[in-house]
Amino acid sequence: MKIGSINYQLFIYKSKTNRKGLAPIYCKLFYGDHLKIISTSIKVNPSDWDGNKYQIVNDALKSNILELWKQKLHKQLLDIYSHDHEVNLQQIANLLLCKPEHYNTVVKTMGYVEVYNLYISQAYKAVGEQLQKRTVQKYITVCNSFKDFVKQYYNTKDIILSDLRLKHLLEYEEFCLSVLKHKQVTINKSVQLLKQIIKYALGREYVDKDPWLLHKSKNVTTTIVYLTKDQLACVENAGNLTEKLTKVRDCFIFSCYSGLAYAEIAALSMDNIIVKNGITWITMKRQKTHKNFLIPMLPPAQKIWNKYDGVLPVLSNQKYNEYLKELAIEINLNAHLTTHLARKTFTTTVLLGNNIPLKVASTLLGHSNTKITEKHYAEVTNDLLDQHVGSLFDIFSK
Repeated sequence: MKIGSINYQLFIYKSKTNRKGLAPIYCKLFYGDHLKIISTSIKVNPSDWDGNKYQIVNDALKSNILELWKQKLHKQLLDIYSHDHEVNLQQIANLLLCKPEHYNTVVKTMGYVEVYNLYISQAYKAVGEQLQKRTVQKYITVCNSFKDFVKQYYNTKDIILSDLRLKHLLEYEEFCLSVLKHKQVTINKSVQLLKQIIKYALGREYVDKDPWLLHKSKNVTTTIVYLTKDQLACVENAGNLTEKLTKVRDCFIFSCYSGLAYAEIAALSMDNIIVKNGITWITMKRQKTHKNFLIPMLPPAQKIWNKYDGVLPVLSNQKYNEYLKELAIEINLNAHLTTHLARKTFTTTVLLGNNIPLKVASTLLGHSNTKITEKHYAEVTNDLLDQHVGSLFDIFSK
């Protein structure tokens, strides 16, 4: 762009990208044969820079700050042009080297909910590639609960980022527990997401420090519910079922011996089947973690797969869970059958119950790391406990 006899051009300096993945935006000033490069003191993710339009996209705050910086530059250039002052690029640079005077004002007035909404807007753009729609819906649900908390406790719509304190998070936990009647495990997940928003703000320099750094969520001991070997056999060998319940039972047993979640079973096709070293494998990407995994097609699962010629009779999730309840009643099984119960049964009864190492189980489950497996599934069934204790007695009885 040209104002008077001075041209300028904005550009992103990718080679100076910092550890946070942010690159600085610079400005080239041209006057005749003279060139001066100055910093705008604004850093953005390179993917948020439109090199054709010389503007920031996907980050409304920094886009506004850049516009303020450009206004300041325009004012200097117009002042030189209108008063016919001598052009001194160094002098212009000196006036622009500091951050825009509006920068701190803009950042200091940024509210937590405002930043959260920016985060949700970014998340929507990742749906289908990095995120699922239901994940974004969870973000919205937690955001709404935080807005309700702010309204009830402080009679306002938002809290300025720089005003956030540890007490706000503690009060939010109290609000979830006493008003929303949430369980502690749900509260912990909500708090985890709220902290994620702070990290998002830190990465974009909306805030200088983490006000919730010292917070520690309460530990929750959850009981892992799964089918024992006897219960699994009861479902597997159930006879005299209607055609509808037989199909539901078969899909459920397939999950018990493969560990696939409902969405993965619904999407399973022959394209996901490979044979390696004489073993049939299921190869898929875990929808929740977007991590590729391989699961062996164990004989009970293979039998069902062959029965339906590779096209499992999967119903809608709602109908499937509805008929699973009906199945439990029909076979007089005292268990709440769900698609997730099948996955837990695969982990605990089929894998760990048969001495499969925890790390191997984690890989087969497609977990993002072994800590998840350790946290939720590091239990030893009574049968396995008896087996190992019996081995000890055999050793020391000799």
